[in-house]
Amino acid sequence: MECVFGLVGKDFALVVADSSAVHSILVHKSNEDKIMLLDSHKLMGASGEAGDRVQFTEYIQKNVALYQFRNGIPLTTAAAANFTRGELATALRKNPYSVNILRPFPLLHRLYC
Repeated sequence: MECVFGLVGKDFALVVADSSAVHSILVHKSNEDKIMLLDSHKLMGASGEAGDRVQFTEYIQKNVALYQFRNGIPLTTAAAANFTRGELATALRKNPYSVNILRPFPLLHRLYC
């Protein structure tokens, strides 16, 4: 069973994820990183099937970087959360997709689920 959760305090946001990649009763990896750094102020924790999780989080990370490259400014917190939600909704409508996400934004001390 995979576990990703977040806590928000007065001056902080904390994201925790386990580091095992499992399928059924087999443990494939014990050092899998399930927290993806999107930019200097945003990160995303994800759980789900390993292939879906890695593909989706890398897709979001690269598109956030592409937006900053094209426009010269980073996405705002709300814009990044809305983009991620929209892309996940689109992916779920097209085919079966097994990904859960948790997005904390420490400078604003918020969690977007």
